[in-house]
Amino acid sequence: MQTASHLELPNPEITRRRSHLPGWCLIISVLLYLLLLILRIRRPHFPHLDLVFVMMQYGPILLSVLWLLRSQKNTSMEPTKLPGPKSFIVAGSFAVVAASLSWFAVQGLVNPDESGYSFLARIYQSGRIMADPLIGATANVQDTPAELFFENHVLRPFGWFPKFPPGWPLVLSLAYRISARWLPNALFGTLQLFVIAAIGSRWFSRETGAFAAVLAALSPFYLINSVGMMSHALCALLSATACFALCRGHATGKRIYYVAMFACLATTFQVRPYTGFVLTAVMTGAALWLSRSDRHQLLSIVGIGALFGALAITGVLSYNHAYSGSWLVSPYGEAKGSNLPPELSLDPRVIWHGAVQYGPFMLLESILGCFPFLHLLAAYSVVTERQRRTEIWILASIYCGLVLAYMLHPGGYAVFFGERFHFEAFFALALLAARGAQLLVERWQPHCRAVAFAFAVLCCLQVGETGGAVHSVSSLGEPYRKVRAALIDSNTSRLILLHDAPGFVAKHFNLNDANWRHAPQVYLIDADTDRRADWACRYGYSRWVVVSYDPKSQAATLTEGTAHCASAGNL
Repeated sequence: MQTASHLELPNPEITRRRSHLPGWCLIISVLLYLLLLILRIRRPHFPHLDLVFVMMQYGPILLSVLWLLRSQKNTSMEPTKLPGPKSFIVAGSFAVVAASLSWFAVQGLVNPDESGYSFLARIYQSGRIMADPLIGATANVQDTPAELFFENHVLRPFGWFPKFPPGWPLVLSLAYRISARWLPNALFGTLQLFVIAAIGSRWFSRETGAFAAVLAALSPFYLINSVGMMSHALCALLSATACFALCRGHATGKRIYYVAMFACLATTFQVRPYTGFVLTAVMTGAALWLSRSDRHQLLSIVGIGALFGALAITGVLSYNHAYSGSWLVSPYGEAKGSNLPPELSLDPRVIWHGAVQYGPFMLLESILGCFPFLHLLAAYSVVTERQRRTEIWILASIYCGLVLAYMLHPGGYAVFFGERFHFEAFFALALLAARGAQLLVERWQPHCRAVAFAFAVLCCLQVGETGGAVHSVSSLGEPYRKVRAALIDSNTSRLILLHDAPGFVAKHFNLNDANWRHAPQVYLIDADTDRRADWACRYGYSRWVVVSYDPKSQAATLTEGTAHCASAGNL
């Protein structure tokens, strides 16, 4: 009987090269992705590029990551852990980037709501709750002359004010006092990272908490909503803090944590009322469910919730009455001449039409605005979690509850690297994804170097995505930044008429002083070229200037004129 004299052993060099193949596939996929990202920056209107990005993420990049993790097993006795730096390093790095970008962003304008928040903050800084009405104000807001109409503002004979709740503008007014309107959102975004890490550490593990903070910090969606002058960063910090208080209240049984939870939730009503209502419903339900077997604790939670609920409702009704004259008519309704907020709808046809029209774009942007596979990892945690089912379902309820609730807001989708109305629950999504990553690593036990390498490459991808987000903020804000720079330092007495141009919407940019009657310049909208001199005379100015933006020269344009009035003098 003939036997083989020897067995042919695999070539070590070939084996080594094959083990490197998944890593090279991942690198090549990410490099191709970054090249396409550069193409999008240079040609922002290139069709269907967002769909290509999603297909690349969930095609070659995802397959390369899975191949890499499956092909390199952990052979040591130590279990594989999630990679990631300490939370304070993540938060510190994020703070530097967010503060710098926020300072730059507030020189221009990214979202028209910022103009309203800013004006209301300046009003509060002046010690009043509304500005004097502009000359030409009408009894019916629907009849407001186009020259006097600024988006999200209400102009009535008794006063002039933006439609927003007072919570965030009050905080912003404090920043105005120290000439740092760029600071609060960057600070709140940084603080929220610590809260995310704290929730993850107590509900799951220290590694999960730190990893969740990294996932959030490297998501362009998180950065974009942590800069500028929008209200989402404050509301999101309150939301995450309320969840942390719920976590500690359930773990310790101490009522002080439930007091903190309901205090945060009551405050969200003064910042973003509808969001606050949804978050309160979910977290209150979670608190009651967790305490269902302890009757005494259950009654305590009901009592604390009722007290802060009464305070929240009193606050909402009070500012309704202060601004609209009616306890039940909000400034949102007042802005549209309606008794109810027109943005919300219970009509299934309207909801379906909004979902069909805006849903696909929102879905694409939400995926691309997050760290890669964030939603996939979150879903994995919901499906596979066994030990921490209650915590997972609380977090999933917070995120899904807010997403579903804003389907009743069909005419007002606000998508920019993700749906900003969902930001207050983004912390829950990051925690779910971090837990999903931890469960996947525990189940597969890949080599720690494979996990670290895949994470490092994906972080490089996110640095590119963040660069694209910064470029988008710069591009959107540039026309407003140039117009502001051309006007803001001038003390010349004149009427400023803001004229629409590509990339510059005049009614989105209210630069008026809260005490406009004593300001050297008043800003109106250039709605009718034949009435420029008439409006100048009505406001007592002998000079007017039309200001706009020229996209070709990328500079502000100023066209001056003189009004021949019977008597002209600055009001």
